[in-house]
Amino acid sequence: MDNKWLVRDLLQDRTGGMPWNGYRVLRRVERGPMSQGELAERMDIDAPAASVLVSDLVERGYVERVADAQDGRRKLVHLTTDGQELLESLRSAADVIPSPVSTLTGSERRELTRLIDKMRAAAEK
Repeated sequence: MDNKWLVRDLLQDRTGGMPWNGYRVLRRVERGPMSQGELAERMDIDAPAASVLVSDLVERGYVERVADAQDGRRKLVHLTTDGQELLESLRSAADVIPSPVSTLTGSERRELTRLIDKMRAAAEK
């Protein structure tokens, strides 16, 4: 996604401050369930950091821990419907923004994001 700045701004606005690494976790488990250890390894973070991220995402309702069908002692992180909807929402908003918007300041981008959300809400009515 070319508009990483927009995704970051939207992420902050739509999730009440979810960290960027939380978004990275969602993107990873969107490809398929995996253990926290696998997440840590693929994201190049330590296991305690992965645990904190996953716990935060569980509390927000974006992922869930589910026992592995083949090894009940092992928990896999799965994306929830809310998590999938968040990712789709972020993608659809970022995909409509042209590259010249990158010349805007952070404050201007947040205002643009707010206005785009307002227009989308009006269009859905």
